[in-house]
Amino acid sequence: MGFKKFATKDLDIKSVYHLLISGISPRPIALVGSMDNKGSSNLAPFSFFNAFGANPPIVGFSPALSGRTGLPKDTLLNIKETKEFTISIVNSYMVEQISLSSCEFDRNTDEFIKSGLTKIESKKIKPYGVLESYFIMECKLYDIIELGSKPASGNLILGEVIHFHVAESILNDNNQIDPYKLDPIARNGGNWYTEAKKGLFELKKPKNIGIGFDQLPVSILNSELTGNELAKLASIEKIPKYYLEKNLEKLSKEQLIMEIKDKIDSNEIIIAWNIVLHLQKTYE
Repeated sequence: MGFKKFATKDLDIKSVYHLLISGISPRPIALVGSMDNKGSSNLAPFSFFNAFGANPPIVGFSPALSGRTGLPKDTLLNIKETKEFTISIVNSYMVEQISLSSCEFDRNTDEFIKSGLTKIESKKIKPYGVLESYFIMECKLYDIIELGSKPASGNLILGEVIHFHVAESILNDNNQIDPYKLDPIARNGGNWYTEAKKGLFELKKPKNIGIGFDQLPVSILNSELTGNELAKLASIEKIPKYYLEKNLEKLSKEQLIMEIKDKIDSNEIIIAWNIVLHLQKTYE
């Protein structure tokens, strides 16, 4: 695989920004509700956003200074004033309204009204959440880390979650969130977004400490198996004992590799390993 290399010092701000948002994607979207000291509401989406710990529960997002003027966003100013905010998770039923809320309205404009989204009162703080969201967090300011003072510089806002609002309709019988029903939307580069429920898959964690790639036979490491397929073989706790299957003796090396692929694909890892061991004994 060939790579085109870029030194950030040789790029302008716009180019760096587009590489970041296109390469680091998809990103979850925090729809942040804030309020100034006079009680005026603000609502804005941010995709430089994630969770950073559970004890205490910390979430963070970064409202960058304007790339054109270097001025701070209303969200940053409000949170500096009141030290509290809400984060509502965006779903597919509100994407156009979220896009509308991202416009650079005047300081005193209420984006809830402009976007047609509904305010829901918080339990512990003053800023509102978004009723159309299935998952809302009330947050107290934990810290603000200023990452620069130039246009497009970030301001990492860390908040401690003090209250959750979770729609009953998205919870399963164990009170866990169903990812299909949460229906989160994520941000990519340019005008692209991701509808998460259309690309969901389940990947179970290894039940034990795997043997690792370094314990795989050379013939398999150098074969046509993909990294994902090799990882499944390397995730077992120990290499199983080999037992002879007469039907394997009739197969060529290429056919054995295809058999291994088929068994891995159907999660018959022990059988796949037996074919691997046969391949090793026969061709190494």
